[in-house]
Amino acid sequence: MIIIDLKEQRFNSLLLTWIYKLNVILIIFKIRKIYIIQYHTSIITPSKYKAKGEIDLDKNTRINELDITDEFSIASPDMTGEQIAAELKKLGGDGVVLISQKNEIIGFISPLEILNIVSSGKNPVDMKASEIINTDYVELLEDESLGHIIPVIANSYPNAIVVINSGRHCVGFFSRNDYREVMAAMGVYDDSISPQTPDDWRTRGIALSSKGEREEAIRCYEKSIESYPDKEKAWNKLAKSLEGMDRFKDAIMCYDKVVSLNKGNYVALTKKGELHSKQKTQNLAIHCYKLALSVNPKNVNTLINLGIEYGNIGNTEEAIKCFELALEIGGETAEIWYRKGGVYSHDKQYSEAIKCYDNAIDSDVYYEGALFDKGVVLNKMGKDQEALECFKELIKNNPNNENAKRALDSYRDNSKFLF
Repeated sequence: MIIIDLKEQRFNSLLLTWIYKLNVILIIFKIRKIYIIQYHTSIITPSKYKAKGEIDLDKNTRINELDITDEFSIASPDMTGEQIAAELKKLGGDGVVLISQKNEIIGFISPLEILNIVSSGKNPVDMKASEIINTDYVELLEDESLGHIIPVIANSYPNAIVVINSGRHCVGFFSRNDYREVMAAMGVYDDSISPQTPDDWRTRGIALSSKGEREEAIRCYEKSIESYPDKEKAWNKLAKSLEGMDRFKDAIMCYDKVVSLNKGNYVALTKKGELHSKQKTQNLAIHCYKLALSVNPKNVNTLINLGIEYGNIGNTEEAIKCFELALEIGGETAEIWYRKGGVYSHDKQYSEAIKCYDNAIDSDVYYEGALFDKGVVLNKMGKDQEALECFKELIKNNPNNENAKRALDSYRDNSKFLF
């Protein structure tokens, strides 16, 4: 994680707060050319979105599960201010251009950086990106949990957050809009404020969705799309609400729209794959996961999903390759071993399955799924006493585990396990 020049960071945060909800029109002149960037800020000021007490963050929610593949583009340090302005205009004013050198991000340029150059009396049109760049940003790994990153953001209020994978390649951008949406999803939202912009409507939809009011949320997302049909985030949120109502086909159509707007949106491709999986269309799910991995080949969650689908169609060899690659990259080790064991179990390779479940338990002694499935496999191998010990250990760890209680009750009443 990189944080540079906190004094400048705090100054910019104050400046951004002052121009909250203002339309700043920046006009950049060059011979016979005029570039107009409409900078409509959507900033979370500490006073407006102050948390109402402690927030219980979901530690299982990772950055790469959020909409982080929009609101940015990548450029080289040699690009001119004119070219950067054109990129910012394409992003609609809310995004940033990340500056990359030798495949590593070295800084960013937002409309504010262009505005600062103009306000200093200089003309940014012919300047190089390297002369405009802001190097005050934070890098976070894509599998970081919200429980970890929200305090970092709240305490330092960084200008930009670049999301990287384990190979230090940029895979997304966590914007202020993203932060605002996360807060709304957690109930930190002032519903007395009337929505004025597409972003406002989307944020209200998120707040409503978090309370289970999906029909109202959908109407908000549709209002946002009506005003700004090419905004990925609204389509993403609409898809998720439709999915929550089991309208899978409609949700898939929304993700198709997202991908048509941004072919690099691996999150949408992964979500689309998950919906195909729910519909038992495994081959379509596999296709989506492969497309997602072509964009972000080190995304562990997508690799796990692909491995599961290969297992579901009986392609054990390809499934194991996915899990082994996921283990090599790193991630939730217990989860990967557990899923790998499930594929071996499905293929009736019980001894290999037991090894995987043991590795999962070694990684996390309280991993209930691995302990239960190990018992099931031991039962299939005719090792009922060893299976019995697994279920007893599971009850010891969690007396409320219904599956283990049912297994033990059936063994007591019938001298055999009924699953």
